[in-house]
Amino acid sequence: MSEIGEAVARLWTEAVGAAPAGPEVEFFEAGGTSLALVQFLAGVQDVYGVELPLDRLFTEGFTPAGAASAVEQALLESADIAELTALEAELDGLSDEEIRALLAEEA
Repeated sequence: MSEIGEAVARLWTEAVGAAPAGPEVEFFEAGGTSLALVQFLAGVQDVYGVELPLDRLFTEGFTPAGAASAVEQALLESADIAELTALEAELDGLSDEEIRALLAEEA
């Protein structure tokens, strides 16, 4: 699970009061309420500084995996050109072995 996925699971646990049973468990089926939803969204905004689009969560699935994907997308959309250029330069400086090691950490 990615770092964002783990953080989303922690925020989910705080909001719902129980850890998600899996990455594809729906928020409301897991015991989430409208108040828990507000708490979860506020937590995401506090941690990542992004506002999750509710329409995407409800059409693509309000699951831990879906929420993590929405956070990642929102972060990419909010990144500016300078940040992306710096990240690209950092990745260009890595060897194939270093990239494989990073990808293995995320798996």
